[in-house]
Amino acid sequence: MEDIILFSLIMLPIIIIPVIRFVLRYNEYKNSNYYRTTQNSYGSVFWDSGKYGEYSLSRYLQPFESMGCKFLFNLYIPRENGKTTEVDIIMFHPKCLCVIESKNYSGWIFGHERQKMWTQTLPVCYGESHKERFYNPIMQNATHIRSIRRLIDDRIPIYSVIAFSDKCKLKKVTVKSNNILVTYYSQLAKDLKIRLTAETIKSTISQELVEDAYLKLLPYSQVSELIKSEHICNI
Repeated sequence: MEDIILFSLIMLPIIIIPVIRFVLRYNEYKNSNYYRTTQNSYGSVFWDSGKYGEYSLSRYLQPFESMGCKFLFNLYIPRENGKTTEVDIIMFHPKCLCVIESKNYSGWIFGHERQKMWTQTLPVCYGESHKERFYNPIMQNATHIRSIRRLIDDRIPIYSVIAFSDKCKLKKVTVKSNNILVTYYSQLAKDLKIRLTAETIKSTISQELVEDAYLKLLPYSQVSELIKSEHICNI
């Protein structure tokens, strides 16, 4: 009997602690702006690396929520060719729209602003590595921005942001354009604050223009499963 009690006392923290952690994470997610906007289920986010990256990124953007910035996630914007382009995050700031592409990657990242393909180098074992090529995220985001530009007022500046997970290392990434930011999730809020107060973005747009852009783009974040499936088929 004493052995059973002792075993139970040992096992109890092992069982309870993960349960408490799950409940805390679940409640945090349910109270997040990301969930309120997307209504994505907890399971669908935590089992999908792309969605989880977007959710993680949204947590780093919370300081902008207190400034009154609004956000939209997972927008399916129509392109001129009749297809759609998927935008991860749009932040509606008093100075501009920030179109944010999330890259939940690991390994080393190499690329230049004008190169069509970038390289991801992943360690394999015993000093060996494996290289993967992926489409330049700056060019990818430029496609998003062109499609968004067709839907909103031309007076609204649009800022391109590429945010990589802290699991990776931006080993050699060259960006020279002032209206493009490439950074890590954890540095995004700090880097954006610096950029948005810099001389590169001088003007402040009216609250009415920001609200108008938000209302015009909102429907594209609430599309049907059919549109989402068609987008996946067209990739």
